[in-house]
Amino acid sequence: MEAALDEIIAGLMCTDTKRIHESTAALGKAFENPEALPVLCQMLVSNREAQARQLAVVLVNKRLLKLRNWQMVPPEHQEGIKACMLQALIREKEKGVKTAIAQVIGTLVRHEADKKDSWLAELLTFIFQRCSMADPKESELGSSIFATLTDSAPDQLVSQMSEICQLFSSVLNTAQANGDMATPTVANMMEGMCSLIPFIVGHTSAEQTVAKVVPLMVFALQAFVQKGVVAEFTTAFEIIDSLAEYVPKLLNNYIKLLVEFCLAALGNKQIDDQIRILVVTFVGRMIRVKKKAIVKQKLLEPILLVVFEMMCCEYDSEDEDDYFSGTSNTPMTAATQTLDVMALQMSPEKLIPPLLQILEPALHNPDPLRRRAAFMSMAIISEGCSEAIKRKYLEVMLNIIKGGIIDQDPSVRNAAFFALGQFSEFMQPEISKFAPQILPVLFEFLQQLVAELQRGQPEPTHMDRMFYALDVFCENLEEEIVPHLPVLMARLFECMDQQNSIHIRQLALSTISSVATASKANLVPYFNPIVDILKNYLVNDCAVELNELRIQSIDTLAAITRTVGKENFMHLVQDTMNYCTNMLEQGPDDPDLRRAIYSLIGALSVVITENMTSIFPKVIERLIQSVVSTEDTLLKVREDSPTGGLLTEIDLGDTDNEDDDDDDIGDYQVENDYVFEKEEAIMTLKEFAKNSSIAFAPYLTMVFEEVYKTIDHGQDVVRKAAIAALSAFVVTLHKLNDTDGVKRACTILIPKFVSLVKNDEEQGVVCQVLEELGDLFKDVGRAALPTPDLAESVIGCIKDVLLNNTACQFNEPSGGGDEEEADESEYDEALIESAGNLVAMIGHSLEPETYSLYFGRMYTFFLTKLEKAKKNDDPDQRSFIYGVLAECFQSLGLCVVTYFDSLCPVLLAGTTDSDAKSRQNSYFGLGELVYHAEEKSFDSFGVILQALSEAIAKEQNAPALDNICGAVSRLIITNHNMVPLDHVLPVFMSSLPLREDTEENDVVLKAFRMLYLNARPSIANHIEQMLSVLLHVLFKREFSDEEMAANMAAFVKEIRNDYPGHFNNVANSSPNL
Repeated sequence: MEAALDEIIAGLMCTDTKRIHESTAALGKAFENPEALPVLCQMLVSNREAQARQLAVVLVNKRLLKLRNWQMVPPEHQEGIKACMLQALIREKEKGVKTAIAQVIGTLVRHEADKKDSWLAELLTFIFQRCSMADPKESELGSSIFATLTDSAPDQLVSQMSEICQLFSSVLNTAQANGDMATPTVANMMEGMCSLIPFIVGHTSAEQTVAKVVPLMVFALQAFVQKGVVAEFTTAFEIIDSLAEYVPKLLNNYIKLLVEFCLAALGNKQIDDQIRILVVTFVGRMIRVKKKAIVKQKLLEPILLVVFEMMCCEYDSEDEDDYFSGTSNTPMTAATQTLDVMALQMSPEKLIPPLLQILEPALHNPDPLRRRAAFMSMAIISEGCSEAIKRKYLEVMLNIIKGGIIDQDPSVRNAAFFALGQFSEFMQPEISKFAPQILPVLFEFLQQLVAELQRGQPEPTHMDRMFYALDVFCENLEEEIVPHLPVLMARLFECMDQQNSIHIRQLALSTISSVATASKANLVPYFNPIVDILKNYLVNDCAVELNELRIQSIDTLAAITRTVGKENFMHLVQDTMNYCTNMLEQGPDDPDLRRAIYSLIGALSVVITENMTSIFPKVIERLIQSVVSTEDTLLKVREDSPTGGLLTEIDLGDTDNEDDDDDDIGDYQVENDYVFEKEEAIMTLKEFAKNSSIAFAPYLTMVFEEVYKTIDHGQDVVRKAAIAALSAFVVTLHKLNDTDGVKRACTILIPKFVSLVKNDEEQGVVCQVLEELGDLFKDVGRAALPTPDLAESVIGCIKDVLLNNTACQFNEPSGGGDEEEADESEYDEALIESAGNLVAMIGHSLEPETYSLYFGRMYTFFLTKLEKAKKNDDPDQRSFIYGVLAECFQSLGLCVVTYFDSLCPVLLAGTTDSDAKSRQNSYFGLGELVYHAEEKSFDSFGVILQALSEAIAKEQNAPALDNICGAVSRLIITNHNMVPLDHVLPVFMSSLPLREDTEENDVVLKAFRMLYLNARPSIANHIEQMLSVLLHVLFKREFSDEEMAANMAAFVKEIRNDYPGHFNNVANSSPNL
């Protein structure tokens, strides 16, 4: 038998496929002999080569994974196998073999766990005795067995959690008493405990034991650092990381100790880079879960100082792209990622002032590394602190960045351009008003680039970042880009010269895409030259080096197709569609190319809308293939796999339909191009539903089912795409008048959305769900919530967000008073605001009486939050709360009378707020409250009119002034007899037309109409002013929809017939009319 098994193992280890299959078949027959397992065990403890011993034990484990196979082993063989495995684990020196043995023991522990004479107890006794021995070799052996056992069967040790934690404490205390904590025994014990930490929650005595030895863990880590043993430190450090992830409360008393240890390690440049990367990443995790404690214990500034110093390190210029993208694994890039976490998780009011104290001297330092790090810091915090920067620092920081892009050092220029690009992305729309200062600087660099290239000089190092800044800035300018188009397009056309490198042409095409997005139909004068350029690259076959340029050309054409206007693109539709279908059928198997083609097909649906009928059969099947494809995740074999990948081709038989928890399989490796292909495929289907609803109707059910399968995808970009697309499909059903279809879809979708809000760990995904739910309720109405339990579940998830009880919120006890409310990050607040907005939006899907019940349960939360916002002088929160309350009144309808007496004083107080947005929302809210409360509001007309009168006399903010006009209009509509028109109308009319918030034109028109029909004498002296306002709105197209435009035009004609003289006066006085 032994010789036969030797022959089988040799066959399995060879490279001959045929022999492997023959050996696999022979193995299946061998296992029919009950002696096979004992013989394999004896081979394990023989002096055979390590690979053969390792494969022998793996084959044993594969065979015994299934309980019934273990139960079929005779009892005497079972005892022999258990004894053999324990003996082998003690003797074995090879790590790979030892790990494989531990996995067999883990399997056997699971199978034996329910027996009274549990083998686990015997095994643990052995481990406990060895770990407690004074002989370091014996304690190292015991701790090594402990680590491998907990790795393979942690769940089976839960019943012994308290005893194991006591052992862990004892080992650490003994090591400290002996004066050496950097021992293999300590490292093994920390490694083993790391596997148990996810199971410790709820085991009170175990938690207390572990919490008490946190300082000893830190001392051990310090000892490993001093010894410079990277592997041991890495292994041991994982337990601290696990504590922060699973039971952060156990670290509560040691925040200062942990952070100071981390900062000392990070500040020592002699320490191995891998250790510093681990530690600075852990600091980011601590910021996420213990930010309030870190602020309270005054640890934020020391952290910022150390992180900034790490960002000032020397770096290899060849890795510069990795530096900006954060993809390389160096202490410097890890530090930038931790600063990013700080910006996303900390309150900007806490983070920005101490950071500026660091940046200011760095910006004037002669060392370019410090100047570069300062600009990188500004770039990194731009996302997480965007609102605070826009409110307080934007102009100052932009002036600093402008100085940086003309710095003498190329690395500093690069960082400054990167900062400008980041600001352009995250500071919208406020940054656009600085276009006259920023664009000329960028154009100058573009002109210099073209001149240098024409002289044959090499491409400057700042070129990529310069294009990035130009690209992002232009994309968001909208009509403000129009005056700059002649100069900009001339420069970009010069960059597209065939003599220039492929990379420069690719960058220029990307910028043309952004220009098209911003300028829309204003791009028409440049449309034909752009198309002529694109034709050079929109080919079926091209050289490998030109493929990226071809993909960018497709992306650029897609951007132009969406924005240039149907009438301007229609003549290219057929050729474009033919190219798309041809590339899908015959083009290369390239996920990025398919992504670009999908985007272009989606753009075509914008142009030809319902005429997509003939195209859908050619493309939808391929889109669905990309949606359901698993190519975006590839299984990886674990590097520490006990089989070394040996068994990937071996079928052991008798394991059908078995969940064998294959330990060879490690994580999933994400293939980004396939992820983006999947995302674009989903978004293209969404575009079809939106733009071609009738033509797309036959496919709706199928695509809904297939896209729904991706809603739990591991990548958040795919989840967000699925959420958006599924919502769009429901809206399309509504547009098709399929009410039953809407109800069926929502019965599936709403519970899933609620689950995502509660359980998804990405704030961006949760915000997307909340926003899509709001749009769904507004677009679909009551069909979105066909049953009461759906409404109740949505309200429940809103409350969970408002109370910080979701998976993506770290509900850290503040340990302080109300002032802790000000410690929320902008991302935290964005999440709360999304949930608050949904409180208003859900009213569109409920009867007023039902909605009133829910509103009554939640509005006091907003009033409490408003008081805190006043106390903390938080204008963003105040404006948000006034706005949410105001948006609720329409859905409440007459039920708003229940809350009138509570809310009217709140909104009146808001009209005197120091913040313009808060005042604007309060004016709007007052008007809405009166409009919907009707008679209930009559007693308050006087005080409300007085407040509006005082406000209109001194209000300087244009949107706020517009909303005063809107509020007055609503009072007139509600009861014009209670408005002193002789006093109100002169001021009201002189404040028109509206300046910015043109949505209020609807109620202004209604007020005009009300007065014209019911109080004609009072407006006799204002007819010409009224006409001017109406004609202005019509001429500027500042109306909400075509129905409103038709009503206004009819009203103007009526006035012309009734007052021809006044009409002629107005017409003659305005050359535009």
